[in-house]
Amino acid sequence: MSILRIRRSQLVSKHGVGSVFPGTDGISRLTAGLDRWFSHEYEENNKNVHKDDFKIKEWRLEQRLGVSHFRAPPDYRKFEFFLQGQKNLDLKIPFLRFPTWHKCMKCKMLSKPSRGLHVRDIGPCKRKYQDKECNGTRVQVPFVMFCQSGHIEDFPWNEWVHRSHKPNCEGKNLKYDDDPHKSGGLDSINITCLSCSKKGQLPVKRSLKNITSSSKNNDSTELTDNLEKNFRFKCRGAKTWLGYGVHEECNHPVRASLRSASNLYYSKSFSSIYLPSVENDILSEIVQIMTENSEIDTYLRNAKDFAPNDQILPKILDKFEDELKNFSKENILKALNLLTDLENDDGSHSERVQGDDEIDRETPFRRLEYRRLLSNDSSDELIIEKKDIGKYQQNFSKYFSSISLIKKLRETRVLYGFSRLFPDANKNKDVKEMQKMLRKKVNKHEDWLPAIKVYGEGIFLELKEDKIKSWEIKPEVIDHINKIQENLDALTEKRNIQSRTISPRFVLLHTLSHILIDKFIYESGYHEASLRERIYCSTNPNGSMTGLLIYTADGDSEGTMGGLVRMGESGIIETVFENAIKTSRWCAVDPVCTEIGKRDGQGLEKINLAACHNCCMLPETSCEEFNRLLDRGVLIDKDFGFFNEI
Repeated sequence: MSILRIRRSQLVSKHGVGSVFPGTDGISRLTAGLDRWFSHEYEENNKNVHKDDFKIKEWRLEQRLGVSHFRAPPDYRKFEFFLQGQKNLDLKIPFLRFPTWHKCMKCKMLSKPSRGLHVRDIGPCKRKYQDKECNGTRVQVPFVMFCQSGHIEDFPWNEWVHRSHKPNCEGKNLKYDDDPHKSGGLDSINITCLSCSKKGQLPVKRSLKNITSSSKNNDSTELTDNLEKNFRFKCRGAKTWLGYGVHEECNHPVRASLRSASNLYYSKSFSSIYLPSVENDILSEIVQIMTENSEIDTYLRNAKDFAPNDQILPKILDKFEDELKNFSKENILKALNLLTDLENDDGSHSERVQGDDEIDRETPFRRLEYRRLLSNDSSDELIIEKKDIGKYQQNFSKYFSSISLIKKLRETRVLYGFSRLFPDANKNKDVKEMQKMLRKKVNKHEDWLPAIKVYGEGIFLELKEDKIKSWEIKPEVIDHINKIQENLDALTEKRNIQSRTISPRFVLLHTLSHILIDKFIYESGYHEASLRERIYCSTNPNGSMTGLLIYTADGDSEGTMGGLVRMGESGIIETVFENAIKTSRWCAVDPVCTEIGKRDGQGLEKINLAACHNCCMLPETSCEEFNRLLDRGVLIDKDFGFFNEI
């Protein structure tokens, strides 16, 4: 049996639970659900399985996602005879063979192994072919069936060829053949039922023409509308990654897709910059004790739904006296309020401020990071060096109010769900609903999500608030950004997803981040896919944000190479910034790119303006918005560009 090697970081991103991907052995697989990640064939009798070794604590993300902790994906550890005290041996991430249907490369017959998803080696074809055993190599079929709710299963070969959702034929003699007289598209692939043909009936034959097609607004598909006449073939709710036969109710249209298609899987993840100290070292220590002590953590989770924190406090002090004896009642109550996301009397360490949109949980979540990055307060896992903006050249300091060199940071990335077809296909689902996609059963004792923690370095920049305020109220700026807003509104209505308001400052910060990253990669020594952005944007007058963090979180446990931090020093960043702005004035496909941006937009549903792969776009791992909501015009347009004086 071959061992499939995969990086742990990929298991919380593109190869997470429910993803379909090919292995180096040519076999396509589904990543199995979390129920089976830490299950071991001999776990009940194996004292060497210690799940706590994989535990990751990040109290802000735990509160936001409503879980007790996170776990790093298990790494494979082979028994070494000469090492003592070995534990967590032979733990592997389970994968399921998918699709289960195969075609013989010699006789072209379709087959489905009786053991389904768990089969490892199906062996050669055993059918008769030209009066002898075929012995041809069997490979997985290229097509699968899925819906935008995330369900996926085998393409309905038998139903399709018989034009019936409940065919009378068992479909044991289906042939997958190419028509040499056609061009090689889907209409050249024919599925034939030889069983029906042998019965003296007319040959039951059907091409795969248009099986991947859908209507313009995606409310119907060829597979749903035309599998059977006068019948809509809806999704059967198959959650194949959780096991064969696991279903839930679903009535979305289904569509066929190549198993290697890029829109078959979009991971849903949250990330957080670790803040070791929230207000002071005392509160930080209390929070750490409460979240890392499993007894206290469990007690709080069970009690918080029945009583307010001031009533829980005496019971906590009585039950966990030894653990909390070194802290005052006042500080313990503050820590409780912090953990339960409640306002304190002075609101000093609440993430939320008056005027925040209640449906927007990301803005208050990031505000705490924003305030910390503006400070000069460092710790072991977040080293901040705030620079004197007055020592930077005027071409830079006239636009920026603050710059900090983040010499070390820790980022925690968590997988909490996924979508198919579109990155935001399941955006109306809340976090708890998304998490249900990762498990067959939700067990309170297994209340965790997969995560990784990575270390890196970065540069934090803050644009001048007063300069942005005076710029973003200009009528020409508002009219320009309204093009994005209108196109985005049309998209949200079309896909029935949550609406979103886009501000000029967000487009400005986002596009600036992209062009700076593009320049940093040539100067810092990092690959472009290693740099990431984190946008801090809010128009709330009670807590506005105008910052961006460009960072790398792919380093080792020691943190950084120092190449990116060096770019933030005086005498370097000014040149990089100026060159980035000047370079953005011309795209390789100008004047087309600029003119399309001014007219109505480009890209997916036209929610980019003057931005394309030749000027602004980055690897999608680097961008928080999947390369959307970008426009060079807000930077350099001669009439309203924020940096048009450079």
